[in-house]
Amino acid sequence: MRTKDLSPKNKDFKGVEHRKYIRLNAIFPVEFQFIDPETSGSISEIKQGFTRDVGKGGICLEVNNLEEGLEQVVKEGKAKLDIRLHIPLAMPETKAIAKIAWYEKVKSGYPNKYLIGLSFLQIDPKDSSRIYFHATRVMLTPAIISVLVFFLVAGLAYFYSAEFKTKLENRKLVQELNQLSIKKSELENKISDLDSERDAVGCKIILNEDKIEKYKGQIKDLEQLVGGAKAKDRLIAYLKEDKEKTKSVMKHVLYQRARFNRKMLSLDEENLYLKNRVSKLSNQKVSVEDNLKDLLSSLKPVEEKNISSMYQWLKNHKNRRTGLVMSYEGDKDLEEWAFTYDQSLAAQCFTLMGDQQDAKDILNFYKYKAQKSDGAFTNAYDSQTGNVMEYYVHSGPNVWLAIAIVQYIKKFKDETHLSVAEEIAEWLIALQKQDKDFGIRGGPKFEWFSTEHNLDAYALFGMLYRITEEEKYLRAQARTFEWIKKNSFNKPEGRMNRGKGDATIATDTFAWAIASLGPKLLKEFGMDPDQILDFAETNCMVMTDYMMQDGKRTKVTGFDFGKYEHLARGGIVSTEWTSQMVVSFRIMADYYEENSDFNKAKYYNKKADFYLSEIEKMVISSPSRVGQGQGCLPYATQDDVDTGHGWRVARGTKTGSTAGTAYTIFAKYNYNPLALE
Repeated sequence: MRTKDLSPKNKDFKGVEHRKYIRLNAIFPVEFQFIDPETSGSISEIKQGFTRDVGKGGICLEVNNLEEGLEQVVKEGKAKLDIRLHIPLAMPETKAIAKIAWYEKVKSGYPNKYLIGLSFLQIDPKDSSRIYFHATRVMLTPAIISVLVFFLVAGLAYFYSAEFKTKLENRKLVQELNQLSIKKSELENKISDLDSERDAVGCKIILNEDKIEKYKGQIKDLEQLVGGAKAKDRLIAYLKEDKEKTKSVMKHVLYQRARFNRKMLSLDEENLYLKNRVSKLSNQKVSVEDNLKDLLSSLKPVEEKNISSMYQWLKNHKNRRTGLVMSYEGDKDLEEWAFTYDQSLAAQCFTLMGDQQDAKDILNFYKYKAQKSDGAFTNAYDSQTGNVMEYYVHSGPNVWLAIAIVQYIKKFKDETHLSVAEEIAEWLIALQKQDKDFGIRGGPKFEWFSTEHNLDAYALFGMLYRITEEEKYLRAQARTFEWIKKNSFNKPEGRMNRGKGDATIATDTFAWAIASLGPKLLKEFGMDPDQILDFAETNCMVMTDYMMQDGKRTKVTGFDFGKYEHLARGGIVSTEWTSQMVVSFRIMADYYEENSDFNKAKYYNKKADFYLSEIEKMVISSPSRVGQGQGCLPYATQDDVDTGHGWRVARGTKTGSTAGTAYTIFAKYNYNPLALE
């Protein structure tokens, strides 16, 4: 990131002496609030930003997404700022009162970005020295690390020869899966094409047979006319004029009959050809299906080995001290970040595979170590230290953490962490009661309502009722369902909205509506699950190029985060959101099989198999030492692009994703995290 000094960039603020500070390049998280210079009362909510530069007399503050009203406050430059600096490894937080020395708007649009130069008015001298000391230490740290790296490299060289063979074998395994998945996809597409052509030929045969029957009827009518004409000819033979007219009619009728006979003959010949074509297509399909069976027999052990490899990749990235799993491998900006949502997926993956201790280690962190904010867990922590990395508190990640706990209890009959899940549920119920429709907001400090969060909460309340049999969870679940019916289901389009008053298309709301509510309940209340999934395929399915690890390009078909035509980036395939759709297709297949509709069950199973094969094309061999060449999945076919929902895909070419890898394991094992099965 390019650093900026504290010198004023905006001409509205003059006369600021900036040469008296020593400029250092240091980044700390900062919470701040604008206050009235006259009354010292707050004139804004608490905001969050990061330092760009630090000096003994002030800081440069980077702020994203500043509301229009606050932009005016910054431009006027009269307001003071009550700031809280969170210096790593320092307790407590550093407090100060500052004035605006200068500002610069470095990015317009949404989200915008401002750089604001602040000069301290009130700050404890010890705190000022502490800030300066930490910034100086940050500058010296690279030199110290360089010395440590030298010794680490020497140690790594010792172990390299033993690890090299393992990495080569794992990479070969991933390449074999890529190749077999591509071939499997090609055969499945060919079968689909053959089925389509055979169905079209069958329709043409039926149409031709209908025409033949029609012509036969017309010929019969004409033959009756011929008979009548002959009788009339005998009766009026003595009338020459009438006789000539009758002969003319007969001639026309005979011509028409001959013409219809020729058409019938032509259609008979065409039907014979089409029937032969159907027979050939059927034989070709049998041959392709045989090839697919042979391929599947070879693919199955490779798939199983790669799923095992992907699972081992997750275990390799679990920190022994905190129990947390690193969310992304390869993005330097998110290195060691452990998002709470990802921890839920990892814990459920460990639970699914019967690995109780690894699942318990994650849940123990949240029970005994994790710092809370606003009564709940924050969005992200440091996987090595356990410190808070993102101070936002959203409802969704907390719901998913509670879901992981309930799934753990169901699997291992261990209620050690039940109190954590119940505390989260009580926190959600309190949020629910603050809304007249009993909807759950995005978080205590947010006013928007997300369909996704309420679908998650519906599933959690049902799970807790099954575990505890407490009626309050059943009531909370019923209220959530009423909110979903009223605010989320878009009846004219037959799909789910992204949130209350928000008709944006979001693919995960379609998949999780099936996974959370289930096909039966959706149908009972007029929400057609088939229509929801059809809308998702029509609007969110994309086919795009993907650069594999060996440098070759292949086509991958899967699901984008929304309607990609609305974004300049073009279509991208998300491994996590495509896996969510695979799980939903399996749920639909099971539902129709239970109801003896085996054709629809087969239809949805084929879709699930196809999209799972497409994802397997994207498996990569972990490039890191920790990954040891194990298989993993990137989050999407492109990196560092806008999802269309207020956040971006992780940076770093071939960045391994915990969410994408874990959810693909769910899809492979037909595991629905939103149901207690």
